[in-house]
Amino acid sequence: MFTEDNALKVTKGWAVASLFRKARENIQMRKYLKNGGLILLSLLACNYAFAGSTDLLASQSSTVSSTFGHGSSLEKYFYYAEIFIALFLYIKARSPLVFLGLVIVIIFTRMGFAIAG
Repeated sequence: MFTEDNALKVTKGWAVASLFRKARENIQMRKYLKNGGLILLSLLACNYAFAGSTDLLASQSSTVSSTFGHGSSLEKYFYYAEIFIALFLYIKARSPLVFLGLVIVIIFTRMGFAIAG
């Protein structure tokens, strides 16, 4: 029989502990219901302002595709950085598998810029 432990987990006096546990669970449930009711009331009271609108950035589509799209200068800088990092990693690790990783990263970068542009 345990005599030293948390009052809600001790084996001796389990009836009192179960009453305290049920009271605590009821208090927590009331708190959850009160907070849930407040959230539901706030959702009922809010206005939806997102229903009818226009795309404010539609005119910027060509700018975004020329900056981030395929053939942009940013893509060229990414390739330079990837090659530089691969050379640095090859010098540190002396493993030719670094260059295989470089090819994989360049392919994924090209796919990403093709999707963006």
